[in-house]
Amino acid sequence: MRAVSLRILPVIALVAAASCDKGVTAPAPSASTANRLILGSPTTVNVVRRTTPLASSLSSSAIIGVLGGQISIPGAGIKVVIPALALTSATRITVTALAGDQVAYEFEPHGTRFLVPLLVTQNLAGTNAYNGGLLKPLVAGYFASTSDLDPLNGTGLVSELLGVALNLSSKSATFPIFHFSGYLVATGEGLADAGSAQ
Repeated sequence: MRAVSLRILPVIALVAAASCDKGVTAPAPSASTANRLILGSPTTVNVVRRTTPLASSLSSSAIIGVLGGQISIPGAGIKVVIPALALTSATRITVTALAGDQVAYEFEPHGTRFLVPLLVTQNLAGTNAYNGGLLKPLVAGYFASTSDLDPLNGTGLVSELLGVALNLSSKSATFPIFHFSGYLVATGEGLADAGSAQ
């Protein structure tokens, strides 16, 4: 496994520091501030795990137009905000929380790219990322296929990392996504130099 570039560590440190003060939120990612790291080769990460696994996959869909909208799956703790002008035409967007204990999702239609990044917020209550009132440093990761997930070992193979803003008061993580397929939330532990920023 290669480690993540030192360029992402300041973001992880900022997010961790911001989450230590109750009610303080690290800045929400935006097109200009999101830290996005395209990896030179896929890297294995430790996926955040739910304390109560999902017995089956949960999905939610909506037709989203140029004015934007949102999709949520309360049973999985996810909310996806599609900003205005992210899409150029009405598109049926589907979010699926994958069965099991890994905090991992598939987004469709696969291959869709956005003019403005979507913002995903994941509730971390009921996961191993929230422990004793503290949130672990986290990253989000892009995976190309569910075959990249290893539920037995709690890992995932990712080719892109995204900075995460943590909010201790709401016990949540927010990150941007620029295109569709699969995304997961992972601990930032053990990441140090994995590729080059894009």
